[in-house]
Parts: sequence; structure tokens; C-alpha cells
Amino acid sequence: MSTDPTPAASPADMPQPVDLLAIGAHPDDVEYGMGGTLVRHHHLGYRIGVVDLTRGELGSKGTPELRRQEAAAAAQVYGGAFRVCLDLGDNRVAATEAAVHRLAAIIRVSRPRIVASHLAEERHPDHRAAHELVRRAVFAAALRNLDLDVGDHHIVAATLGFPTDRAIGGDVHIDVTEVWEARLATMQAFASQFEAPTLPIDQRLYGIDDHLALVAARARVQGQAIGVRYAEAFRCDRGVALDDLVAGLGGG
Repeated sequence: MSTDPTPAASPADMPQPVDLLAIGAHPDDVEYGMGGTLVRHHHLGYRIGVVDLTRGELGSKGTPELRRQEAAAAAQVYGGAFRVCLDLGDNRVAATEAAVHRLAAIIRVSRPRIVASHLAEERHPDHRAAHELVRRAVFAAALRNLDLDVGDHHIVAATLGFPTDRAIGGDVHIDVTEVWEARLATMQAFASQFEAPTLPIDQRLYGIDDHLALVAARARVQGQAIGVRYAEAFRCDRGVALDDLVAGLGGG
């Protein structure tokens, strides 16, 4: 498997069909939480889309325009087919009916098999609100009789939750060892967000090296659970079914 982070074509700004849809409250959230999974699945040939719920305009570093440019650069590392921003308002994300329907419409157009977003217990209020918003939007997208003016109803096979501020046991683990350098490149694209020192609200981390070290430590802990060097863990909204225990759990 290649680890070359050479950028692909720039992501489009309109939703299109993808296999995996990653949804973050702010630009850089999906990279922070599941950058390696995005890179690995790009290398496996799957199409990836990203939705940023806000522009991150209340952040202490950078500007919304700079963060938009950085988000586009990060998406190139994992071949993002599209990256759109709903601009729901930084620190104001909420599962309102209007927001649910806007996100559900994107799900109907992009028709992902898997949707990944924040865990319910994240520290940031926007992350917790994003979890509920995504849960409701996935459900709304599947309602045959709900008219959203776009696309037919669409049933997502599974919804995953990723951490950004903790290591978790997880129901699903993805081995990202072979794409680790490219995984770090997805975060390094957001250079404006890692200037040292960061604010106390950001857990007193001092620059990009601290952030990368924290992500690596989390990935080592999660990798240990499946016997690899680095892994990303997710919680799944349903049981993970295996037809064959020997092949599925025995590495066959």
C-alpha cells in the first residue's frame, strides 16, 4: 500500500456519490479524528466526501478563508471527491429541523455507504451537537415519504463515531500503520491551527509537534487492541456482523 501523500485533484464544492462521508463540526476535525482511515480508504479505491458544519470562524488562529484553503489542501491528500461547508455557525451547531434537512439532502445526493462523525461525549459542545445532528440527518435521509427536494431516500449501512480528544476501545479498528506519514500530512495541512503555543482551552498543547504526538499516542493505544502499530478506532451504531469468525477474527 502506498504512503505517498501526493495531492490528487482538488475536491469539488458540490456533493456527488461517494462510498464514505466524513462529517466534522469544524475544518480539521475529520483529519484530526480519522485522517488515516481517509487515506487508507482512498488508497483502496473508495470515494470520499467531507462536510464541515462550520467555517471555524471563532477559532483563535487563522481566518475562515485560510482554513477553507487548508481544508481543500488536506482533502487532496486523501483524494476527497468533494468538500462542502454548511456554515451553521461556529459554537452554534444544533440539530434544528433546518440543519437536519440540509445535511440529509447531502446524504441523499452523495449516497454514502458509511457515514462517520463525532462521538456523543466529546469535550467541544459543537462536537456533541454534531453527533446528534448527524444521527438525525442519517435517519431523515432514509425516510421515503420525507420530501427534501433532492434525490430519493437513502439508507446508510452504518454510522461511525470517531474521537478527537481521547483514546477509545471502539467497535471497529482500522489499521493505519502503512499510511501513517500521509495521515500526519492531513493534519499538517492545517498549519495555521498549530502555531505555538496554543490556548489553555486547547489543553495547553504547544504547536504541531505536541498535537502529532498526542494523535500518535492515541493511535498506538488503539493499535495495541488489534496488534498493529497505529490504528484508528470508531464506535458503530450497530453490531458488526461477520459471516465467518475464522476469516473475520482469525486474519484469514
